[in-house]
Amino acid sequence: MSSQRKHSGGGRRERHGRLTALAIGTLAATVATVTAACGSSSDSGGGSDKTLVVAGWGGSFTAANKEAFYDQFEKDTGIKVTVATPGGGFAAKVAAQRAGNNIEWDLLEAPGGDTSKLVLDGNLERFPQSLVTEISPVVADGAIRPSPSEPYYLDHGGTVNLIGCNTKLVKKCPTNPREFFDVKNFPGTRGITANNPVFTSVFALAGDGVQPAQYFPVDVNRAMNALKKIKPNVPVWSTSPAQMQQAVVDGEVAIMQAPNTVLVSAMKQVPTLKLYWDGGLLFDEGWCVTKGAKHKEAAFEFIKWYAAHRENQAKFTEKIYSGTAGRDMQKYLSPSVLPNLPINKTGITLVDGKAGAKQQQELGKALREILVG
Repeated sequence: MSSQRKHSGGGRRERHGRLTALAIGTLAATVATVTAACGSSSDSGGGSDKTLVVAGWGGSFTAANKEAFYDQFEKDTGIKVTVATPGGGFAAKVAAQRAGNNIEWDLLEAPGGDTSKLVLDGNLERFPQSLVTEISPVVADGAIRPSPSEPYYLDHGGTVNLIGCNTKLVKKCPTNPREFFDVKNFPGTRGITANNPVFTSVFALAGDGVQPAQYFPVDVNRAMNALKKIKPNVPVWSTSPAQMQQAVVDGEVAIMQAPNTVLVSAMKQVPTLKLYWDGGLLFDEGWCVTKGAKHKEAAFEFIKWYAAHRENQAKFTEKIYSGTAGRDMQKYLSPSVLPNLPINKTGITLVDGKAGAKQQQELGKALREILVG
């Protein structure tokens, strides 16, 4: 089961310095400043570590995690959860923290298309075998990823990037990536997510007519040329879920390519927003622990607790229509929710995280050059 993050913008507009934020904050290895709770500098296990610092997306995704998981976890274990909200670019930021020998985050909140890059770069802690053994009976087959023999993250909040169109602002909505890039026949201002260069590039290829089986290796020139052509019609290249949602709510863009949870959340304020799933791109993501985390044992304790609490997972899914790792979750979800989850939609492609990770740096450089050029 999968979906993604819904983040409310909290009324703040993030229109200034967007390309700078993309170039510096997301696609380059910069360090986000986090105010971390005081705790032991290393984990000795046995429950003595009472601090957990989570890097999250912010907005409604993190709010839903707090309501469904963090608050109850604190009550049940006595471990204080502190949340920082870098809002994306996890792989580059964790790499920068490790290079500076300053690991600020323990647990990463489903870092989108960056998950495979984090694994590839050796920046995640491997799950202990005891944890894998304990949670396997209560999580879905395939939820421990990349595999139970190579356990680095647990499925949570998988995202589908799709198209949202405000029918109040345009007469004819694009229903797939090809139509999204066809600004002549489907006029209207566009917004494109740019916090992950792999997904932005694959979306561009889909818009240029490339079939899913040919997405990788990414034809960089073809993807960038497609983005260059549509650039004059894209006033918003969003670098955070909150920014994506705010652009839709404000009417700054009529047509937005964004995670389904962002768009579903926006629909609460924009009832004329309609979603189109054809050509949607699914993130492979989940809970993971930063290599060298100060409170590693607390992070693993959270993952164990999360896996055991499927009722809480159902609460999360019903809040933002995002999937979780639990086995047989249909037994815990209300029937009215099930038809609206991405798992029930056709035309969605699971993006090859490993293949994307190998080209992430190249694609990030190429995308940055287009956006700041």
